[in-house]
Amino acid sequence: MDRKIFGIGMSRTGTTSLHHVLENMGYKCNHFVDELIADNDSNIIKDYDVLMDSPIPLLYQQLDKKYPNSKFILTTRNKSTWLKSMKWMFTHGKVIWNWPKSTQAYHRKFYGTIKYNKRILSNHYDLFHQQVYEYFKDRPNDLLVLNIDEKININNIFDFLNKPRIDISFPKTNEKKYAPLYSRLKYKFYRIFDPH
Repeated sequence: MDRKIFGIGMSRTGTTSLHHVLENMGYKCNHFVDELIADNDSNIIKDYDVLMDSPIPLLYQQLDKKYPNSKFILTTRNKSTWLKSMKWMFTHGKVIWNWPKSTQAYHRKFYGTIKYNKRILSNHYDLFHQQVYEYFKDRPNDLLVLNIDEKININNIFDFLNKPRIDISFPKTNEKKYAPLYSRLKYKFYRIFDPH
């Protein structure tokens, strides 16, 4: 099996920024792998060097077994700023991106909710990070942790992946935009009456 790179950061933890960095390093990347939400065994994994964001955080242990010697990058951020960003995602982001029901099903399975619930999300944040650190505790060379609330040293990514250093930076992308009230109401209306 070819070695893969899996980004296992949860939503709103700089996964889009990491995607751009890895693309600039020459990797073929897929950010937000819709096909894997419907089919965990989709052959799409073979077509890419890097896969990240939904539903990779849910599948990382399974993918680790299927693709031995792979590398994992956990993007994270301080819980308080993550919760604020998740509140935006469950209010405005879902409208802007027009989530299909499969995405909502993934959120229910992974986060335990399809709406902003501070208690549920806070508990999930703690549990997920605890599980990741426990899973990789004896394999420090297979997991790189990047906290996007701190200054990212891009050289840590090059060193982790054993790639020559080039002049790129860790960009700030996918910043919050706000969906107008009309769009949010329209989104809710279609979700109520959409039979699919």
